[in-house]
Amino acid sequence: METVTLNGITYEVHDTPPEGFTPCRTAASPSGRHTLWSNSVPRYLFDGENKKGGINPAHRWALVKKG
Repeated sequence: METVTLNGITYEVHDTPPEGFTPCRTAASPSGRHTLWSNSVPRYLFDGENKKGGINPAHRWALVKKG
C-alpha cells in the first residue's frame, strides 16, 4: 500500500476502495485524480465535559484513484 502526506495528513492510496471504507461527502479530496474515502471512525475523540477533542488514532483516510 502506498501512502502520501499532504498538508500534514497521511493518506493511503488505493486502486479500488478498501473494504470497510465509504466515500467522504463532507470533505473534498486533496487531489484531483482521486476520490476521498474514510473508514467511518470518528476523527476526533471528545471529552464530554470540556468538549476538547484529540485525534482518534483509529481514523484513516484513503485516496482511491479515479478511473
